[in-house]
This record gives sequence, C-alpha cells and structure tokens, in this order.
Amino acid sequence: MSMPHVLMVGCGDLGQRLGLRMQSLGWQISALRRNPERLPNGFNAVRGDYTDRDDVIPLVDIKPHYVVFTPLPTAREAAGYQQGYAQATRLLAESGLLAQCRGGLFVSSTRVYEESAGGWVDEDSPLTASDSSAASIIAAEQTFLAACPNGTVLRASGIYGDWPGMFVERLMKGLASPDPERISNRIHRDDLARVMQFCLTRLHEGLSNSSVYVVSDEAPTPVGEIESWLASQLDLPPATAAASGRRGNRRCSSERLRRAGFEFRYPDYRAGFAELIRDNGGKTLPLES
Repeated sequence: MSMPHVLMVGCGDLGQRLGLRMQSLGWQISALRRNPERLPNGFNAVRGDYTDRDDVIPLVDIKPHYVVFTPLPTAREAAGYQQGYAQATRLLAESGLLAQCRGGLFVSSTRVYEESAGGWVDEDSPLTASDSSAASIIAAEQTFLAACPNGTVLRASGIYGDWPGMFVERLMKGLASPDPERISNRIHRDDLARVMQFCLTRLHEGLSNSSVYVVSDEAPTPVGEIESWLASQLDLPPATAAASGRRGNRRCSSERLRRAGFEFRYPDYRAGFAELIRDNGGKTLPLES
C-alpha cells in the first residue's frame, strides 16, 4: 500500500499538531494555508485561501487519500460564519476534492446544539434553530458529509491548552463569570489532535467511524468551580463578575467516542490546567497595560 497522504485544508495550530503526528507515523502531509512559510518542515506547503474558489480548484490535483478541514469564521458575525463555514465547504464539495478521497474529517463545534438549560447533549441531540452563526456550521457539516465518502464531523467543545488562555487571563484581570453555575465543556488541543489521529488511523485500517463524534472531555463543570480552582492554584485575589455575554449551557457527552476506543489524556480540567501551570512555573504572566 502506498504512503497515506492527508491534505489539511486550513492548517493552524490544530492542523500542525495533527500533521506532525501523522508525519511521525510515515504519512505524507499537504497543507493549504495563506502563509505557508509558517508550516513545519516536511509538509507539502500550498499557498491559498479556502474561501477563494481559484485557490480551492487546484487542490484536486494533489489527489490526497484523506482531507481534514478545520474551518474558522472570517469574522465573528453571522456573515463571517457563512463565508468561513458554509460557503467554504460548498467550494470544497463543488471542486470534487471531497468526492475523490477515501475519507475525511471536518472540525465543527458544540455550538450547533439547541440545549441551553444545562442538560446533556450527544450526537443525536436537537440542533439549534435560533443561532444564525451556528446555522452556517450546521450547513457546512451537512455539505461535508454529503460530499465526502467516510466523512466524520468532530463537534469540539471549547478548545484550550495555550497559556495563559481565556480562563487564566480573565482571572488575572480580576474578572469572573457573571454566571458561575453555567456548565462549561472543554477539550485540550492535544486531545483534539489525538482524536483526529485516532479517526484517520481507523479509516486507513479499514475501520468505520461514526459520521459525528462529540469531542469533549469527561467532566462538564460549572464555570465557577473552574475559576475557584484556578484562582487557588495561582494564588489570585477574588474576582468580580464580568459583563454578561451569550454563552452555551449544556453538558456534552463524548461517550460514543470513548466506546470507539479513544482514551483522553486530559479527562477533566484539573488534568489539563495542572500541566499547563506546572509547565509555566506555577505563575501567571504579566498582562500588557
């Protein structure tokens, strides 16, 4: 069998983490990025923008065995989600790139769910009909699954793993959540890359993945509990509630993924944040004034 070849469409931090993992297993890596000079050595770097038809069409000639699409909104309003998710996925589908592959992965978001009262959601839970930005993500999921043989959508919850990250940075500013009882879900970026490796490896071994996996750690947790734990670990003073914003409130179940055989390296927030704190000397970083 020839060396397996995966094309990363959009290759930021997550794509690079996955690409390096697959490269270490002997896979050939191609990657589309607007600034390909930032890609790791050994990647077949392709300059381009996945929202531009003229950049997408030539990807067909690369003839990868697998495609991994990690889209982002081009702006934070609904039009940015429409362009970055729905329109971009439609371009990939119309180009014929997805149809010629053996399989592929699409990184989505748990934002697509309707649940907002703290209940559990899984792969079969109702999707939102009230969030216009999420509607573009849902449309992109559907387009990808319809066009890509053996396609899998990975609905990731809040990605963390950088430093200081949202939680710590906010606490450093003396701010806390206005709704400490709201349920937070997260996935460490290394575990998300490991899930992607897990799915690609299964595909190449001839195994079937689910068409959708929820990718979230094993411990949905109230925001206030995480903030209190972080503040105690970092010896930060009490924080005051920040201004309210629209945020989800649900418990994401990754049981289907775990039943398939995946094991989290960071099964809860303590495991992930404890390592981050240890790796950064147990101290917070000074904020720019």
